[in-house]
Amino acid sequence: MHIRKPHAAMFASPGMGHVMPVMELAKRLSANHGFKVTVFVLETDAASVQSKFLNSTGVDLVNLPSPDISGLVNPEDRLVTKIGVIMREAVPALRSKIAAMHQKPTALIVDLFGTDALCLAAELNMLAYVFFASNARFLGVSMYYSTLDKDIKEDHAVQRSPLAVPGCEPVRFEDTMDSYLVLDEPVSRDLVRHYLAYPKADGILVNTWEEMEPKSLKSLQDPKLLGRVARVPVYPVGPLCIPIKSSKNEHPVFDWLNEQPDESVLYISFGSGGSLTASQLTELAWGLDHSQLLRMKRSFY
Repeated sequence: MHIRKPHAAMFASPGMGHVMPVMELAKRLSANHGFKVTVFVLETDAASVQSKFLNSTGVDLVNLPSPDISGLVNPEDRLVTKIGVIMREAVPALRSKIAAMHQKPTALIVDLFGTDALCLAAELNMLAYVFFASNARFLGVSMYYSTLDKDIKEDHAVQRSPLAVPGCEPVRFEDTMDSYLVLDEPVSRDLVRHYLAYPKADGILVNTWEEMEPKSLKSLQDPKLLGRVARVPVYPVGPLCIPIKSSKNEHPVFDWLNEQPDESVLYISFGSGGSLTASQLTELAWGLDHSQLLRMKRSFY
């Protein structure tokens, strides 16, 4: 009897910040767990950075036509809103492509903004998963925030009171993402809509690991803490990192890294849109130094 590989269909939001972690998860499912993986992406210009990256991955790709949303959004709408609309309008094309596949997927994995496609799992007899490419703490805070009453949100956004999160450290006003501080704007409502859809899935895959975030993961898995919000299993699948390819014109930072003892360097990423001022970077350095978690040489690039 021929036993087929489990087959996962993955639906990636547009943009390199979303496509890259989806592709890394796809490669890991294939190489480490024996999955057949098909990744659905929205078409872009063949000369774009995204297209060039996708063509180099070796992953089974299916292009979906990018829907025209010009009549569905306002020019001033934020990118979060526009991506959500694009993903929603692409669901019919995704449905048609999956339904026409010879070997039907057994699981559908969508990313942050793909929650409108979760309905296809029940329609086409697939398990449904959400892939959250950020960390467990951000996942827990976002899902918990989405269930709060307006009064509690206003207390945090207007009165600047810390936001208490079950089983986790409180969130300071200064550390809150801007989109959560504009309660009546579409961007906040759009994010809340996506997070409230997560419990409809069979599980959430998050880009972290047990040793990195034991407290947040424990809270998400405890039905008395954040687990009562998630209401689905949360699986740490990280760290998902893109391998660095050597180059003849390497940055001097690589020379410095090669001189350091093994396991003596801490890498910190602020995401595709993160940035720090010089004073904030200095404060971060002092915080790490005083934490005594590592011996710092105070070298920065």
